[in-house]
Amino acid sequence: MNSKKIVVVQNRPTQFDVPLYALAHRNSDFDLTVFYTEVSTADDAAIDQEINIPPQWDHLLGLDYDHVFESTAFRLWRGIIALHPQHVVICGWYPRSQALLALLLRLSGIRIGVRSDNTLEHTNLSGFYGWLKRSVMFVWLGLFHAWHPVGTLARAYVQKLSAIQRPVYYFPYAIDVDWFTENAARHHVQRSELRSQLGLAADDYVVLGVMKWATREDPLTLVEALLGAAIKLPNIKLLLVGDGPLKPEVMQRFAESTGRLVAPGYAKYSELPMYYAIADIFVHPARSEPYGVSVQEAMACGLPVIVSDKVGAAAEFLELGSNGDIFPAGNVLDLTSLLITWAKKTPDGSIQDAALRKARDWSYALTLNEWKRCLDARR
Repeated sequence: MNSKKIVVVQNRPTQFDVPLYALAHRNSDFDLTVFYTEVSTADDAAIDQEINIPPQWDHLLGLDYDHVFESTAFRLWRGIIALHPQHVVICGWYPRSQALLALLLRLSGIRIGVRSDNTLEHTNLSGFYGWLKRSVMFVWLGLFHAWHPVGTLARAYVQKLSAIQRPVYYFPYAIDVDWFTENAARHHVQRSELRSQLGLAADDYVVLGVMKWATREDPLTLVEALLGAAIKLPNIKLLLVGDGPLKPEVMQRFAESTGRLVAPGYAKYSELPMYYAIADIFVHPARSEPYGVSVQEAMACGLPVIVSDKVGAAAEFLELGSNGDIFPAGNVLDLTSLLITWAKKTPDGSIQDAALRKARDWSYALTLNEWKRCLDARR
């Protein structure tokens, strides 16, 4: 057993953290144990509330690392202190057991940090409730010895709302970049054949959206922009992966544009690299998205990305004009113009290289290095 131990507490396994923890388990620099506070994964919380569909994370073959399922704060506390960890990362304060656990650990003299994805852009701090939130966060953030924001915007949030500044160690919603890159490359060899199976031609300019067909992620802005761009680009097509309550509206808009839309439905996670591999560009038009993991997924597959200015991941991944662009959320004309501009660019390796390079900047390696820095600071 290693003398340096780190504990992570979160509500349930996720598509991006499970591979990270498995990688950390094989790391010789420290020991990791993960505590999950939602014991059952078969309840309503396993259903995506925006689209009423359970997530299809079929790439997760098991929790190949030390982990415990426990929902009671007192038992969590006892289990953690028995490990004598140098640091405990608590991912947010939901469910309430995690908030109580933070207090118990602090009172026990255990060093704790909080993982946060809140951003100033996506938080309403006005009025009475804004004042109340600022007051609560003022006290809450001071409880921790360190902060683990998911990105630079989340870092700005905790630094703005806390009176006491703490050391920062990034803990992003990173993906398995190598897994996406390698699987996309494997599918890219069959690009023409895979396109044909979906009714797409080899010379089509394929715009990809992977999203919930719900108001927040705003597929209709992408649909309208695509139809507008089609006036000048006859070979432009939309590959729209997903499902949700806006499906009738999306399908209705394409009813008179036969062959312009390919909608394969809600995809399993293992299928995503295939869709990225056969596309030419990825668009995330969300009206509110504090982060946006799909931006990194697309870039790991070498795609340029266009995002709305409400997608937080843009701060980490976008180099304007080099690997993508940004448009004002909901602005159909601006998105239309960007689609036309990018469709006319001559494909070359520089765009793919720029996308992949930024995807690797926020990889699992970054998180592991940040954890090492955090543990080393305790010497």
